[in-house]
Amino acid sequence: MDPRRIGSVVTTVAALLAFAAASGCGGKRVRSVQSLDSVKTGERVRIEGTLSLRGSTPITTPVLEIDSTEAITLDAKSAALLMQLKNLAGMRCAVEGDVLPFVDHNLARLSATRYELLPLPDGKVPIIGVVTVEDGQCIVTTEKGSRYWIQGDHVGVLSDYAGARVWFAGDTFDTDSMMRPKKSTPLTVTAYGVVEEAPAR
Repeated sequence: MDPRRIGSVVTTVAALLAFAAASGCGGKRVRSVQSLDSVKTGERVRIEGTLSLRGSTPITTPVLEIDSTEAITLDAKSAALLMQLKNLAGMRCAVEGDVLPFVDHNLARLSATRYELLPLPDGKVPIIGVVTVEDGQCIVTTEKGSRYWIQGDHVGVLSDYAGARVWFAGDTFDTDSMMRPKKSTPLTVTAYGVVEEAPAR
């Protein structure tokens, strides 16, 4: 092969690797921690706790309570993400984000970039998706495209939230029902909550 062509290929590969690193393929390393004590500002961490709200409506701040002695104030560059964290108050959650400078040297803060709901007390893992109503049937579709055909006592209530992002948990089952929407998993809901209201029309 022509040496000039080899040099061009090497340069291209190097540029692609640099782009991948800059775009997050090999971006910030995430470290799982149990406390922000001794964690440096700017470090990206994953930490588990229970979401709660501080302040009075309508000015509230989401907080991740780690234990009885530590609570982390949450912020986010995304207004939508911040609102979701507020709506999930009371839920056990793992939050990933960048450590912000402490305020008055004792108030831990985190700029959240993503979150993951943790199992409920009964062991069921919450699923997040968007509600739609298809041919009179309530469907919740996750970001990865999984479709759940909602059954049980909460069908009517969840159908009223068409277009909203919700979390739900329950028991899947199989059925030969002709009413079953295509490519859907039947699920009897045992618990649910609204993560994000439907966009205004």
